[in-house]
Amino acid sequence: MLLRPLLIIPVALTVLIAAMSTLAACEAGREDGPAAAPGAEPFILTLLHINDHHSHLEPHALTLDPAVLGLEGEEPLTLSHGGFPLLTPLFAERARASEAVLTLHAGDAMTGTLYYTLFEGEADAALMNRICFDAFVLGNHEFDHGDAGLVRFLDFLDDGACETAILSANTAAHDASPLIGRYQPSAVFERAGRRIGVIGLTIAEKTKISSSPDPDTQFLDETQSAQAEIDRLRSQGVTKIILLTHSQYERERAMARALSGVDVIVGGDSHTLLGDAAVLAPLGFSPDGPYPTLETNADGDPVCVVQAFEYARVMGELQVSFDDQGRVIACSGTPRIPVDASEADETLTAALAAHSVLYPVTPDADSAALLANFSEALDELRQNVIGEAGENLCMVRLPGEGRAEPLCARAETYAQGSHVSALVAEAFLQREGGADIALQNAGGVRASIAAGPVTIADIFTVLPFANTLHVLELSGAEILETLDAAVGDAVSGGGAYPYAAGLRFTADLSAEPGARVRDVEVNPRLAGDWGPIDPEARYRVVTNSFIAGGGDGYQVFARASAEGRVTDTFAEYAQSFVNYVRALSEAGEALNRPAPERMSTQRFISADGCDHAETQACE
Repeated sequence: MLLRPLLIIPVALTVLIAAMSTLAACEAGREDGPAAAPGAEPFILTLLHINDHHSHLEPHALTLDPAVLGLEGEEPLTLSHGGFPLLTPLFAERARASEAVLTLHAGDAMTGTLYYTLFEGEADAALMNRICFDAFVLGNHEFDHGDAGLVRFLDFLDDGACETAILSANTAAHDASPLIGRYQPSAVFERAGRRIGVIGLTIAEKTKISSSPDPDTQFLDETQSAQAEIDRLRSQGVTKIILLTHSQYERERAMARALSGVDVIVGGDSHTLLGDAAVLAPLGFSPDGPYPTLETNADGDPVCVVQAFEYARVMGELQVSFDDQGRVIACSGTPRIPVDASEADETLTAALAAHSVLYPVTPDADSAALLANFSEALDELRQNVIGEAGENLCMVRLPGEGRAEPLCARAETYAQGSHVSALVAEAFLQREGGADIALQNAGGVRASIAAGPVTIADIFTVLPFANTLHVLELSGAEILETLDAAVGDAVSGGGAYPYAAGLRFTADLSAEPGARVRDVEVNPRLAGDWGPIDPEARYRVVTNSFIAGGGDGYQVFARASAEGRVTDTFAEYAQSFVNYVRALSEAGEALNRPAPERMSTQRFISADGCDHAETQACE
């Protein structure tokens, strides 16, 4: 396999970094290791990194116009890219191309596919140990099943011989937590005779609100914790400082500007793709900034900030040049997308090798075998029973439809609509502890559930899409506007029709726009009493990523998302329902229809003015 050089950053950027370095004063104690001679060659460190793979272990399909690769032909090319069997040889090949290398994972290894639902981190750890990361920072989703759930995953990681350093400088596990002794604030690595400090940071507020750490485990301010650990390492003569953060791209950029002594930030959580838009757009990707992104720290020195997208699709490769005082004088790099070239002919392989981002590899046989073992077991376990439905749970879009027949008679959903959709909304609300209301569009729920055993396969039939949970900050007036528009769409098929938890209303399809929803009441988190919605109040609404982005006509949600009033939890919506059913089963309860007073549609009037509460004869 031909090893290609890194993309070199523009000369102007290199000059700018060098100028910034010379403007900063040389403080005492900056130099580490043996004194470097004046004019010594810079130390070049290569960082290979991923983040937010979220249990996505398998390759993904990538469809390309042959012209993107300089090839002829009208038929599109479909290639496999990403996934751990392809990432493993990519990491290995790029590591061999450099003298000083660190391999880093910026958190959220877990939660997102059936590989986690069924194996609870074992599959992730086994595939991660084929790469052998030097350091891994705890992400918020590592805490989805409490401190003990995280320790179980760390035990799986320890089964390998990698000795990956588990990092988080701002996580303070409580005294009785099984996490005690299982992680550290930072680690110091020696490469080519130089010491490099890597400090871990976990996003604090989001972890407390959206995940499930033990109640007494604390998450401290990221910036303050980072500065304290930087100062501690520098006092020991470690001057090359990398923050391995799970804190979101824009917040990581702000952190770079606020801190003293930081050189590089390798980040995660926001699933940000960085790189050259001219190169990535023809591949179907839209980057959010350059790779690397350059910031200036509180000392006036340059800081290189990077992320590597999501779901094991991309590896970031960053080269950082340090002067003999340990300051960054240049950084360059690119995202790399591993592509399966095992069956490619010479022409295609050469075209892939010539591309600046795509990288042809042959899948790692051991990784592929590991994945195949888990996949085989997964196929068997798709039928694993996770709970019991105490009665038929009927799925329709609008009250009175016949979609659930023959399992359910039309009369069973005539007044209030879909039981399954309402339960999905309740599962969302249970999953997101900081939300007041949950909302699911009717079209996103695809099947009824028959009375009897409920399997994981049943759940993924009900919720088959690749959605995650988003939490929106909305006013009461915006919620009213959303409901009115969604109910109005019912005339054209009902895919947008709203099912909610903690919210109920009368829907009148015969009314004019702006008056189609009335008698709207809220009961935040279903934890108290029902009362009228306040148009001026602010509410946190958890929903699926499809309608959070404006799908099914949810333009108010799209506007809020565009304005930044949204948090992507990256929690799979189907897994939220899996967890909900399991929790009921563990409590000895069956999955049953919500009580009528909890159903979001309290009264339904069809487009012809027929009131379903008054007659069963509405068409």
